[in-house]
Formats: sequence, C-alpha cells, structure tokens
Amino acid sequence: MDIKIRNISPQVISEIDKIAKQEGVSQNTLYNKIISDYVKCNDDFVINILPAIVRSLVNSELERLSEGAKTTINNVYIAAQKMMKTTEKIDNLLTETLKNSTENSITNEEILRVLEISDKDNS
Repeated sequence: MDIKIRNISPQVISEIDKIAKQEGVSQNTLYNKIISDYVKCNDDFVINILPAIVRSLVNSELERLSEGAKTTINNVYIAAQKMMKTTEKIDNLLTETLKNSTENSITNEEILRVLEISDKDNS
C-alpha cells in the first residue's frame, strides 16, 4: 500500500535524508521504521509514562534483548543435550569398567582414558 505524506517541511525532509544516509538505508525504509516504531510504542503499557521517542527506543532494545535471550536459551539447551549424551556414554563405559574390576583397582588414568574415548565418540 502506498501512503502519501503531505506538507512535510523541507528541514524535516533534509533531516530524514541525512539520517537515512547515516544508517545506510533508503528514505522509504526509514519512514517505514519511524511509522512502525510509533505504532509499536502506542500499543504499550508505558504509553502514559514515557515520551514517544523513549518508548520507541525502549521497545527496540527490548526486542534486541529478547532475540539475544532466545539465542542464549537455545544454545544452553543444545549444550545440555550434548552433556546428557556424554554423561550417558560415560556412565555406560564406567559401569562396564567398574563391573569388570575389583574394588579400588580402577585408576585415575583409566578413568581419564575412558573420558577421552567418550569425548572422541562425541566429536
């Protein structure tokens, strides 16, 4: 949908041009961002507390932080899955080793070797 904006002062248009060039975007992209940010900030619980520009900046930062949090949560989940698989392999290897050994006969070196084998299997 095309929207025409009338009666914008030349100074505002000049500033929009300058900002668009600084951000490396087109005027159209910048206008879309401005309108989008304005709409977002008017549908927010802080509407009566913060000025529009601050609401827009706060919303943008919250979106950025939210994306970062989602990525972090996903990375933690993947790491936890890998740790669970590794732990299961170690458990299986150590259980077999301990069943076949006499009490206190397994050495630290043997345990480390089992861990190295398990780590290579995960790679």
